[in-house]
Amino acid sequence: MDLVELMLAGDRNVRAHDSSHNLADSARSFLNCVAGWDEFTVEPASPAAERVLGAAMMLNPAIRGGRSTRTVVLDVNIASGTLVANAARRVRETVQPEWLIAVVINTLTNADMRWSIEGVDSLFVCGASSDAGESHYSSQHSLSVHAL
Repeated sequence: MDLVELMLAGDRNVRAHDSSHNLADSARSFLNCVAGWDEFTVEPASPAAERVLGAAMMLNPAIRGGRSTRTVVLDVNIASGTLVANAARRVRETVQPEWLIAVVINTLTNADMRWSIEGVDSLFVCGASSDAGESHYSSQHSLSVHAL
C-alpha cells in the first residue's frame, strides 16, 4: 500500500463514523478491548477518537475521559503511531501514570509486533485482522502489541 492509499483508507475509516451504526460498532469494539479493566480514564488521540469515546461513554457510562495514573489512549487508526505518541506525551506531562495503554480500532498497515511508540506501555489493535495474537519483546524500544 502506498502513502496515498494509506491516507485514503484512514479517511474512509473516519468518514465511516458518519453512520451512527459504524460509530456504535467502533465504540463497541473499543469497549470489548477494555472489558475487565478497572478504574482508568481515556485520552482521545484525535478528533475521530473523541467521537468514538463519546459513543462509548453513551454505551457504558462508567467510561471516563481524561488523564489519570491509569490512562488508555484511544485512536481510530494507526499507521506510524504519531498521534498516539503525542497523546501519550500530553498524558505524561500531566500525571505520572502507573500504566499507559494505547487502544486503536484499525491498523492501516500490518500489525507490526515490533512497534515502538514513545510513552506507551502496550498497544491493543482491536480491529486487527492479523492472527499474530500478542507478542512481548524485551527490548526497551519495543512494546507489547496485542492484535484482538
